[in-house]
Amino acid sequence: MELGSAEHKQLLTRSIVKVAVKTASLGFILGFILMIPNFIRDNAFSSGLLYLGTVIIVGSLLYSFTIAYKKYQRIVKPFEIND
Repeated sequence: MELGSAEHKQLLTRSIVKVAVKTASLGFILGFILMIPNFIRDNAFSSGLLYLGTVIIVGSLLYSFTIAYKKYQRIVKPFEIND
């Protein structure tokens, strides 16, 4: 496999997506765990945890998208210029 070949770009892109999915899923799991008390008992503290869990889920999605985009621009894009 040569550097810059279609297979090489595909493997790079696949590894970037894999890291982004792991990051997003970790945030989703942590956010959902923080949301569980609100499903059991509704009070001010559990409502706060619900909001915190929502923020963590949205933040991890944005963070994983940003990291994946930056890695794609830095790693894969230079190989596309040489085509």
